Amino acid sequence: MANKPNKPNKPDISCPFWLADSLKCKLCKDGLFIPFEDHIKTYCKTKHHPQCLQYTLYAEKYLQLSQQADPALENRRRYPRVQVQYKITLVKSTKSGEVISHHSTLAKTLDVSRNGMRLAVDTPLVDDTVIQFSFDDTFPKALQVGLGRIKWCNKLIDKPGYHVGLSLQEAQAIEAMRSHLIET
Repeated sequence: MANKPNKPNKPDISCPFWLADSLKCKLCKDGLFIPFEDHIKTYCKTKHHPQCLQYTLYAEKYLQLSQQADPALENRRRYPRVQVQYKITLVKSTKSGEVISHHSTLAKTLDVSRNGMRLAVDTPLVDDTVIQFSFDDTFPKALQVGLGRIKWCNKLIDKPGYHVGLSLQEAQAIEAMRSHLIET
């Protein structure tokens, strides 16, 4: 018997609010809108979903309400992330930048954005802690040292370690990161 060639995975182009399993639209609760089969074929299952009237009227409001209802989404970044890997050293400090502990934590950036970065660390870090960070000489000089605040720390499930969200705290660091991201 001949083997069928594997088809490459097609990117998901359907509406993000379409529930294929239950054939329902997440935007419309309590049966206010039940899409007909031609609507489903034209919009729900295609890249044309932004042209759907329901999507146009309710998608933005739905996202706003879901973020307000889920406090875990409050720490999400507002700017695009850029995947980069740099070694970084973290030291606990005061809001003014004075070092509190001379015990440093080694970390690695997973991605950065204009206002912060996601890091991989071996030990947990406490939320809302002010951290002085420093990169090695390969990073732009204007951003080699700065202050950040731990916004979240999550234990990795499938391997040892933690992912940490670090928010930049100084206008100079934010501007330097913005400039660095524009250049790369």
